[in-house]
Amino acid sequence: MSALMRARQAAYKAAMDAQNIMNGAGTEVTDAQIEAVKAAIEKVNALDAKIAAQNGLSEALAGLSRAGALEKGDAEDGDADGAGAGSAVTLGERYVRSAPYKAFQKANPAGLGNGSPLAMPKTRIGDLDDFMVNRKAPGSLLGTPIAHVQAERYPTVDMVDRRPLTLLDVIGRGRMGGPFEYVQITGVSSNAAIVAEATGEADGLKPTSDMTTAVADCRSYTFADGFTVTNQLLSDAPAFASYMQTSLSYNLDSVIEDKILNGSGAQEPRGILRTTGVQELTYTASEGVMDIIKAVRRAKTRIARVGGVSTAVLLNPEDVEEIDLLQDAQKRFYGQGPFGTGPGTLWAVPVVGSEKITKGQALIGDFKQVQLLDHEGLSVVAFNQHKDYAQRNMVYVRAELRGGVVIWRPNRLALVKTA
Repeated sequence: MSALMRARQAAYKAAMDAQNIMNGAGTEVTDAQIEAVKAAIEKVNALDAKIAAQNGLSEALAGLSRAGALEKGDAEDGDADGAGAGSAVTLGERYVRSAPYKAFQKANPAGLGNGSPLAMPKTRIGDLDDFMVNRKAPGSLLGTPIAHVQAERYPTVDMVDRRPLTLLDVIGRGRMGGPFEYVQITGVSSNAAIVAEATGEADGLKPTSDMTTAVADCRSYTFADGFTVTNQLLSDAPAFASYMQTSLSYNLDSVIEDKILNGSGAQEPRGILRTTGVQELTYTASEGVMDIIKAVRRAKTRIARVGGVSTAVLLNPEDVEEIDLLQDAQKRFYGQGPFGTGPGTLWAVPVVGSEKITKGQALIGDFKQVQLLDHEGLSVVAFNQHKDYAQRNMVYVRAELRGGVVIWRPNRLALVKTA
C-alpha cells in the first residue's frame, strides 16, 4: 500500500471520529466540532485528488506502454494487408490478435471441426478506459479502416460527426483496488451572513452552516454478457472482431447504464435514483412536455444553490422527441428543427437520451459526481462445452467487466418527476 493510501485511510478515520464526536454532542454541537468534520473531509478530498492524479499519470504511462506493445506486435505479425498498429483500435480486434485466439487459429487452420471441443482461456483485452474509448471506435463494417478513400473537408466544423451522448459519456471514471467505504455529502445548509460587531451578550453570534453526511460503501460487481457464434464466424477474424465489438459496446453499455441509474443495492450497485440525498422536484402535468422543460429549469437552479454545475440532463427518448417537435403558432420549431446539427441542449445543458429513465422524468445535475471505477478490466472467454454446442458447430463467448460505482455528492443531482 502506498504512503498516499495510508494517509488517506488515516484521514478517513479521523473524519469518521470527528463525525461521531459531533453526532454524540446532540443539540450541544459546537462550531469547532463542525469545523473539525469539514476540515477532515477536505483533507480526505485533497488526498483523493492526489491519488487520482497519481493514478492518472500511471495510466498514461501504461497507455504509452500498451501502444508500444501493439506496434511491436503488429510489426511481428507482418500483416499482409498492411494494417498496422493503428488499426487495432476496437476491443474485438484486440481479442482476435491475442495469443489464445491466434493459437486457436493456428491449431484449426480450416476452422473448428464438427463436435471438436473448444475451451479458450480467459483473456484480458483492456481496462475500463479502453472499454470507454473503444465502445464508439470508428471503423468500417469489419472494423478495419478504409485507407484508400480520400478524406473530404466538410464546411461545418466539428458538429456533424458527433455521436449522441450516453450516460457513460458524462459520468466520471477511475480505479479501485477493492471494496471501500466513503463519505457522501447528502445535504448542505448554508447560513453564512454578515455579523455586526457585538455590543452586548445578546448579539454578535456567528451563524452555523449544517452539513449532512452519510457513509456509503463501494463494492466490485461483475457486468457480464454472453453471445453465441458459429464455428465459421469464430474462425473469420475480421468478421468476428466486428461482431464482438458491436455486441460488447451495445449490451454492456445497456446493463451498466441501467444499474448506475436503477440498481437496487442488493447484489448490484445502488443506482442514482435509489440513493438518499438526490434532490427531487415534482411538477403537475398540464402542458405536456412543456411541464418537464420548466421543471428542469427549476431543478437546474436547485443544483446551482448547492454549488453544483449541471453537466447533462437525462431524458427518456420519447420526451426528447416531443421536445424536438415543439412548434409555435406558425408551425416553426422551437429548437434546431429537422436540419440542425450537433448535440441537443435544454437550458444550455447537453441532453442525454436513455431508455433506462421513465417517460415524464428527467435527471439533471453534475454527473461527474458519479464515477464508474475499474477493478479487473475487461476479459473474454470462449468455449463450446455448453448445452449441445459442440455438436451444432456453435461457440459461447462471454465478456466480463468488473467495477464499482460511487456517488460522491448526491445532492448535486436532481430528479424531476410528476407529483
